[in-house]
Amino acid sequence: MTPDPKENKSQSGPPAEHSPSNNAQDEQTSGEENEDDVEVSLDEFESVNNYLDSLNSALDAIEQRNDDLKAQLLNLLQSNREIRQSMQEENAKSSGSDNGPDPEAAPENAMEH
Repeated sequence: MTPDPKENKSQSGPPAEHSPSNNAQDEQTSGEENEDDVEVSLDEFESVNNYLDSLNSALDAIEQRNDDLKAQLLNLLQSNREIRQSMQEENAKSSGSDNGPDPEAAPENAMEH
């Protein structure tokens, strides 16, 4: 944990007499502390930015997988609809031909006997 420069000032005790040279020194010290704060802030900002970039990449990958799964499921659904429709047509044909022998089934029955 990095020490906070503001805490150091509050713990340093009673303020010394402020002469013009002390004020210039305080301003210089304050300027250095501000630069350190800015550098820390920029480092933290860069770290957060990199982390957000990696999260964005991960979310893009998940979104792509989701899109691929959706496309596969739609293909499967369409295939199942086609199979169901063809089975219904076959059932309709076979129920309509129950009254007589099925011409396609006749050669198969002959082979079985």
